[in-house]
Amino acid sequence: MTVLAKLHKPLAVCSVCQKLTNAHEDLNNRCRGSFNGRRCYGTMKSGVSSLWDECESCHATGHVGSQICRECAGFGWHLYS
Repeated sequence: MTVLAKLHKPLAVCSVCQKLTNAHEDLNNRCRGSFNGRRCYGTMKSGVSSLWDECESCHATGHVGSQICRECAGFGWHLYS
């Protein structure tokens, strides 16, 4: 049995749609998300100072069994609400 390690918290979060990313090049750039065929107008801001909750479905591993977790899109974390 393989034990998956907990993932690091996401690097950045969109200021409008809350899309997550771990790509350094996305920081302080326009979000790549889209709604109804239109690109999101938000900016990817650092998630370092954000409060995070561990995903209850995958326990911050990003996987449920052999599948990518649908609840957190494989990031393992949700923004605290």
